[in-house]
Amino acid sequence: MSCLKIGGEYMSDKEVVSLLHLKSGSRGQVVEITGGIGFQSHLDSLGIRRGKIVQKLAAHPLRGPIVIELDGTRIAIGRRMANRILLKELGANRT
Repeated sequence: MSCLKIGGEYMSDKEVVSLLHLKSGSRGQVVEITGGIGFQSHLDSLGIRRGKIVQKLAAHPLRGPIVIELDGTRIAIGRRMANRILLKELGANRT
């Protein structure tokens, strides 16, 4: 097991998962966004930033988009983008 330093906090690599690899139906808190300032700015304009809770609704087959829910809004993003969003997994949504 290895540790990652994310936002000044050390987390095990088992605690952190990319949005791409999060199971559909599960929720996670954004802990890191890897990429340049332009990429981070684009995600920020969508409301995706550190500390936000997202739920992965679906991963469409054949390299289709990842659909998430954030603050009551559904957003579809590409798989490469989703792979650069790191989350602390929170489990399934409680309804």
